[in-house]
Amino acid sequence: PPLWPPPPRGPPPFSHNHTTMSSSKPAITESFAVPPLGCNCTIIGDPECKDAIVVDPGGDVNKILAKLRYYGLTLKRVLITHGHLDHVQGGKELKEKTNCEIIMHQDDLGLYERVADQCRDFGVMNIATDGLPKPDAFVSDGDVIRWSPSFSCKCVHTPGHTPGSTSYYFPECALVCPGDTLFQGSVGRTSWAGIRSLQGTSDSQQLVGSIRNKLFDLPDDTVVISGHGEHTTIGDEKKYNPYVR
Repeated sequence: PPLWPPPPRGPPPFSHNHTTMSSSKPAITESFAVPPLGCNCTIIGDPECKDAIVVDPGGDVNKILAKLRYYGLTLKRVLITHGHLDHVQGGKELKEKTNCEIIMHQDDLGLYERVADQCRDFGVMNIATDGLPKPDAFVSDGDVIRWSPSFSCKCVHTPGHTPGSTSYYFPECALVCPGDTLFQGSVGRTSWAGIRSLQGTSDSQQLVGSIRNKLFDLPDDTVVISGHGEHTTIGDEKKYNPYVR
């Protein structure tokens, strides 16, 4: 079984331009699906200082690095939305090749450290056979990462799919990366019958509360780059998502 509700169609490549008050150029933003389970990996870069963030590098590190080189970006931080295998496995190789920091919420550290068990349960190859690197920093709800002179990221703790699920809101770019908390017309999975490594790690009521009370507080025109599938907006999910209306 997948780690998320299967989307009706595969995700398109995504690029989004949004000029900030402090920068004459829009952020460089691109999202694309990566193996092993089609997680949307997102690159966000400052076109002037060339620093970049990668959200959820699930795999295909060579493609991620090629995208960074294409834009002339230097990877400084990897942001992990949650500790499921398909969102984290590429972080090890990225750190080895770029010396970037790996950042996540501490409440998902247990899941992150047991990725090998998740791979076993889902029949996915464990590409980090000697373990994933220890995170360089943990974020809490409301933390703001000033990752470049012109751009910032607000960390919004949105538990439910996992205890430490965190949505990363980029206000100057008008976009949010909620991982597997919110999808176009759906929400993250919370039932793990038969999946030993994830038993007792999700809460459906908490998930819906995170969406209604935190994500739906963001501006309606905020682009949502979900963990899988099509992109959407906060406004559309308020109107049409049957799980949180």
